[in-house]
Amino acid sequence: MAERSVNAAASRKVELAAGELEALSVPPCIAVQYLSRMLEGRFSAGSVSSIAECEPVMAARILALAQHCPAAPVGQRHAIHLVLDRLDADEVRDALLGLRVPFPADIGGEFSESQPPLLARADLIRHSLAVAVCARHIVEASQPALDPHMAYSAGLLHDIGKFALQDIMPKSLAAIVQEAEATGSSLYAVEQKHLGTHHAMLGRQLARKWRLPEPIATAIWLHHSAPVTALPGLPETDIARIVWAADHVVRHIGIGRSGSFDLPERIGTIAKAIDADAETLARIAEALPQEVAKKVEVLNLTLPNAAARYCDAVQAMAARLSKAQTNLSNEAVDLKMASNYLDFAREFLGDVGPSASPSAIAENLARRWQRFFQTGSVCLYLAGGLHGGALDTVVVEALGHSHKMVLEAPEDRPVVPRSIAERFAVLDARDHIGWLVEQVDIELDPGRTRLVPLLADGRAVAVLAFELNYPGDVALFAEKFQTAAAMAGAVLGFALAKDRQMRFSERLVRAMSDAKPAAEPKAVERPTEALAEMAAGVAHELNNPLSVISGRAQLLAESEADTERRRDLQQIQDNVGEATGVIDDLMAFAEPSRPRPTRTTVHQIIEEALELAGQKSKVDHVNAQIQTVEAVGEVFVDSAQVVSALANIVSNAIESYTDPAGPIKIVVERATDGIALQVRDLGCGMDAETLRKATHPFFSAKPAGRKRGMGLAYAARLIQLNHGTLALASIPNQGTTVTVTLPCE
Repeated sequence: MAERSVNAAASRKVELAAGELEALSVPPCIAVQYLSRMLEGRFSAGSVSSIAECEPVMAARILALAQHCPAAPVGQRHAIHLVLDRLDADEVRDALLGLRVPFPADIGGEFSESQPPLLARADLIRHSLAVAVCARHIVEASQPALDPHMAYSAGLLHDIGKFALQDIMPKSLAAIVQEAEATGSSLYAVEQKHLGTHHAMLGRQLARKWRLPEPIATAIWLHHSAPVTALPGLPETDIARIVWAADHVVRHIGIGRSGSFDLPERIGTIAKAIDADAETLARIAEALPQEVAKKVEVLNLTLPNAAARYCDAVQAMAARLSKAQTNLSNEAVDLKMASNYLDFAREFLGDVGPSASPSAIAENLARRWQRFFQTGSVCLYLAGGLHGGALDTVVVEALGHSHKMVLEAPEDRPVVPRSIAERFAVLDARDHIGWLVEQVDIELDPGRTRLVPLLADGRAVAVLAFELNYPGDVALFAEKFQTAAAMAGAVLGFALAKDRQMRFSERLVRAMSDAKPAAEPKAVERPTEALAEMAAGVAHELNNPLSVISGRAQLLAESEADTERRRDLQQIQDNVGEATGVIDDLMAFAEPSRPRPTRTTVHQIIEEALELAGQKSKVDHVNAQIQTVEAVGEVFVDSAQVVSALANIVSNAIESYTDPAGPIKIVVERATDGIALQVRDLGCGMDAETLRKATHPFFSAKPAGRKRGMGLAYAARLIQLNHGTLALASIPNQGTTVTVTLPCE
């Protein structure tokens, strides 16, 4: 009982020690080779493939990395060369640099040429490599249902527990090997006797910690258990059976040393146990020494002065890493600066809504400029928003209090100094702000005040005047000022252009309200000409600022690692896309395609319009009832344009209901000037004011941001182009009737 208790305690201590191993060790001669490859130039994972496929500890590290950072399909993560083809080079490099490299003092003089240990690491590597090669050949020759790569990897790692014991307790393992040799015993049995466990059990513990494929873990565990591996009907032990056979073949021909000194099984017995041909197994055994010798040459296990060379390689690697660290530190400083700008941009843009006015944006910018750059008083005036000599202005006092003002532009000089009107510069304000100081109700020290332009599309749309707390450092901040000002100028330029277009829109609405009925040709021309003028202005004023904003947001997003900031930048791009859509809508309304009329049946137009309306409104079925009062013929119109117009009318009818399945009635009858279609709904209806503006572009009774208000405007425009008419009648809470008349010729 006492002996069993001691064994249990010893076993647990060894298992705990193995569990704490972060990485196993490799000989200096192996480390020299992968370090040399890292120092040669651009390191790739594939450059160490030839070594990793022959050295058990490297192979285990690579396969473990593949399981934690999945590389290659699941069914291929046991094949070392396939894994290395897909793993990231940086991950492989970090994994290899994490391997321990012991020196002679660490392992009882193992690498000393005068007194080699009983179980030398080089001999154990040769033995493991030979078992791997043999296992693969056995599978290829006699077990076609098994994976030769799986057999190879399992054979290479079958003694990984011995490598762990060499790292944990080198002296104790040396004594166990000595006893095994003296008694002619299996190392497995002597380990169990003294440690209460054995290398196969420890190897399985490590394999499961590394999440290696289960056939490999089972082979590591059972490669000494002939009775278990011989049991029929256990496919889980197929690879273990092959590794057991390969281990005995290798020990039989004496390649390397495994630390076991019991007699291996004969070739005939091995062949019978795995249901293989003895002659085939003998041929594999005969060719094995030469093939293994070639692979061992790759490892260069007899490299002279390996420890000294390893030290030289480590020193060279340290120098390279030091240089890389310096470069990374410099890049980190640049990234920190860029991050600060991005914080500035994110906070600034986060408070800029789609409906924000230029003066609100200017106030937001001035406050953040003062806080970000730690300046004194700030004054920002909008040069691009000049209204009859009046300048919208924002003043932020030294303590952060802000208020808006309207200043009078100077008569004897330009609002924006010529030197900064079309290019960025940090300008001394002494000779340029006399008129400004006279009007603002804060004190600006001319000696400490600087001017910067906020440029959009190559011209100043605003000027920022601010007091520097440390005027002598202005050169250090010039680049920072320019970066922040460029972003702010683009946003302000967009807002000012939008403000101008809103004024154009108001002119357009007034023009349309004053227009004569659509039946008179001249009444149609006047609002259309005004709209075309406005559309041209939109294209000129908005497209360039939109392109600048979108391009810069995209560049920032591509280099941004922070998810939240990248989402903010994506929101900017989305909003730009929305604004571009508004321009496209306006241009399409102003200059639609010329109609190409053909004779088309009314019912075909109605069917296509209902299908299109369903798509627009995202409903599977439009609840429409079609009633024909009398036989009607064909209409002479551009059917595509009329279908689009009618679909917009039906979509509006669907949206008038809280339930999209609300009924819609379409009545078709002859009229004096063609064929009339009445689209009736019983929805929310419209009051008189809404009804009057319903066909105006960009008018919508929906909340802001919900719809652009172009549905009925498009419909009326397209019907008009096809020489038809559109009339509206509506009663609040009772429904709407839209009557469309189309010509027959």
